[in-house]
Amino acid sequence: MNEDSGLTQFSLGINAYRVLAPDARAVGVRTHQLRFDNLGAEPAGPAGSRVAEEFLAAGRLRAHDREGVLSASDYFGDAMVTTLAQLDDDPVAAHQRTELPPSVAATMELGEALMRRRSVRRYSGDPIAAAELATVLRLADGLTAEADVELLRGGHETFRFRTAPSGGGLFPVALHVVALDVTGLDTGVYRYQPVRDVLVREDGRAGVDRVLDAFTTPGTAIAFDTAAALVVMVASPWRSMRKYGPRGLRFVLHEAGAIAQNMHLAVTSLGLGSTDCASFVDDELHAALDIDGVLRAAVHAVVLGRLE
Repeated sequence: MNEDSGLTQFSLGINAYRVLAPDARAVGVRTHQLRFDNLGAEPAGPAGSRVAEEFLAAGRLRAHDREGVLSASDYFGDAMVTTLAQLDDDPVAAHQRTELPPSVAATMELGEALMRRRSVRRYSGDPIAAAELATVLRLADGLTAEADVELLRGGHETFRFRTAPSGGGLFPVALHVVALDVTGLDTGVYRYQPVRDVLVREDGRAGVDRVLDAFTTPGTAIAFDTAAALVVMVASPWRSMRKYGPRGLRFVLHEAGAIAQNMHLAVTSLGLGSTDCASFVDDELHAALDIDGVLRAAVHAVVLGRLE
C-alpha cells in the first residue's frame, strides 16, 4: 500500500479510534453511521431489533440439550429413514421434463482449479452448451453414490449421496436454473432434480425477465446481458430446522456455500466463468419463482457464462 496515499491515511484515521468492547464500533472497518445507529447499537440510540445477532444467539448449541437429542434421535426411526430415502424423488410430468445430455470431461486437477478460480463478471455473449451446464449442475450438487440402510422392522431403504455435504443428509437447498443462452435448451426457468438427473421446466421467457428484474446489480458490475445462465439456490429451511432447531439454518447456509464452491470449481475446470451474486430484491425474486420467501426462500445465486 502506498504510504503517501491520502486515501490510505484517511482510511487509517477513521478507524484509529475504536472502543475495546466487542460491539460494532470495535470492528476494523466501521459500518455506515446511519445503518449503525438504526441497529439500536448505541447505548442512547433507538431501540431496535438486532436480527443478525439474534440469529447467532438463537442457533447456539448448548450443553445437555435434551430437546435437540430427542429431535435428532427421531431421524433414526424407520418412518424418518423412509422419508429421507424419498427426498426429492417427486415424479415429473412428461411435458415439464427435460433430459440432460451426458457430461463433458472436467479434467483439470483440483489444485489448479483452486488456483485459477476467479470471480468473472463479464462474458463473451456466446452460448454455453447444454452438456456444459449439465456438467456444472452434476458437479455442484448431483448424485455420487447410493447405500442401503437397514430398517428396524426389516428390509431396507436406499440413501443417496451428493457432491455437496448436507447436515443430516436433509438436502434443503434446490437449484433453480435460469437458462439465458444455452444451446439445446429453451430460454426459461427450470429446477434441477438431482435424483432423476433432469430439469423440471417451471416458466418461460417471461419468467426469465421477472427473475432478472429482481436483481439490482448494475450491468457495469455483472454483465447479465452477456451471461449464459443464472443458478438461484432456493432453500427449504424447515427441512433442517425440524431436526436441528434454529441451528439448522446455519446448516442450510453451509450447504449453499458448498454448492457454490463446487459450481465455481466446475466452471473453472470447463474454461467458463462465474461469479456469486446475492444482490436481489427478495420479495421480487420470490414472486418471480413463485415461492413464499419463508418456507422456501432464495439464499444465493451464481451467474455463469463463456469467457471473453
